[in-house]
Amino acid sequence: NDMEDLNHAMEKTAAEITRLTGEAGRLGGEIDLLETDIAATTTNMEERLSLRNTEEAEFKQALLDDSNSVQLIHKAIVSMKEFYKRNKIDFAFVAKKAKQEPKYTENPDKAPQTSWSGSNYGGLSEETSGVVAILEMVAEDLQGEMSTGRADDAGAQEMFKKEYGTMKETLDKQMAVKLAKEKGLSDVNAQKLDMEEHKDSKSADKGAESGLEQAIYQDCSWVKTHFNTRRDQRKVEMEGLVEAKGYLAGVESGEEVI
Repeated sequence: NDMEDLNHAMEKTAAEITRLTGEAGRLGGEIDLLETDIAATTTNMEERLSLRNTEEAEFKQALLDDSNSVQLIHKAIVSMKEFYKRNKIDFAFVAKKAKQEPKYTENPDKAPQTSWSGSNYGGLSEETSGVVAILEMVAEDLQGEMSTGRADDAGAQEMFKKEYGTMKETLDKQMAVKLAKEKGLSDVNAQKLDMEEHKDSKSADKGAESGLEQAIYQDCSWVKTHFNTRRDQRKVEMEGLVEAKGYLAGVESGEEVI
């Protein structure tokens, strides 16, 4: 009957609401985990970017320091060569002579003698030439370090791009999955709301059906309890109507009985 159908429909709706509630809980938990993973990936990306920025800043500062050092060394070499020229010293000859092994013949207990007096200082050409050669080697070493540094920085940049790109891909996938889960959760909640409204509607129908059954029951109960009495009363009423009809017929025929 209608009441049984309503009860069955409400049971099915309640079971579906329970299922949807569980599904919403599962999706909500997965979204929470994804948010944790997304936060971790974002932090890793920020830390990696910060590390790369620090490396880049240190490289640029080292490159600047080396470049400044090379410039100073070149200026020093230029100044020394100008000094040789000013004092009419053959730099090529002095440089060649400076490469020979030095001979130490001085008495260690005797103070060195100077070869100049007053303002006629022409410089220790051999020693000075050796210093120039050393400065040139230092400049070359610094320039080599600068080239190596540029290559290392380029390699570090490529590695950074690869690692950062991988993390970005991971983050994009995590965000896409989270978006899909959130849409799924929204759909489940919408279905759950529909089921709850459907359940409320069926509950109202059940209430109306129950009220109708109660009214019918009351009517049937009244008939059951008053049927015999009402039947006897109706019989008396019918007999009275028959007598009245007969009386009226006698009056019309002049056979009225007093």
